[in-house]
Amino acid sequence: KKCAYMAPSQPWIAASVAMLVAVAVLQVARLLARWCCQADKTKAEKKQDRAGSNSNAAQEGKTPQLGYITVVPSLKALQGEHTIELQSTMLKSGMECGWWLCQHTSTQIATLEKQVNMEIAAVRALRSRRRHDPKHQDADADDDDQSQASSADSASDEDVAKAMQVIHRRTLEGFVTWCNYVSSATLGSLCRKGLDMAALRDMSAQVMENSTRPPDRLFVEALVLRVMESVGEQMLQCPERLSYLLFHT
Repeated sequence: KKCAYMAPSQPWIAASVAMLVAVAVLQVARLLARWCCQADKTKAEKKQDRAGSNSNAAQEGKTPQLGYITVVPSLKALQGEHTIELQSTMLKSGMECGWWLCQHTSTQIATLEKQVNMEIAAVRALRSRRRHDPKHQDADADDDDQSQASSADSASDEDVAKAMQVIHRRTLEGFVTWCNYVSSATLGSLCRKGLDMAALRDMSAQVMENSTRPPDRLFVEALVLRVMESVGEQMLQCPERLSYLLFHT
């Protein structure tokens, strides 16, 4: 037998070439369509950026609206002439700012007062325990008349002050941690930029050693942080930002 060269069929060759050309044309068309879509998206994004920059510029130039509320807790020992203000360029009027601030502040005042009342009950329980302890009967003999003078339903100013000191330290413990961390950071650390290290240490000491400070001041400081957390709920995931803003308050 002789080996003969087998040439492929011409129709199949033409069909294969036609398929290759068709695939190439489809791929080129697909690439062109993608490029056109990307160009349109880029133009749309540029327009949005321009519109956003214009709106931000207009918002920055807009006069901020102001709302305020006077802090009036139910406990007299915590009452003082303290006012919390809210400035916003997003809200339409000062009345709207005041309404939102009132809703957040009143809720946080009620929560803080519940915590203070529970701490007052704990202070009384500890004093009662000491009174019935033979080791402390002589030391607490002078305090019996004073503790009995106040009724069981009303809290004395001393009890409120002690309870408020505990609540104040407990509420601002995250702020104290931030102050101590930043003040002890190295000189090249970015977290120290633009901050006064002496002021940070002083604020930390004022929270931890708050026994000589008035309870109404401690209450409003804890309240400001709670209101900031309530108004800027999305910032709860970044406590360092909250501490930074509280430092500049």
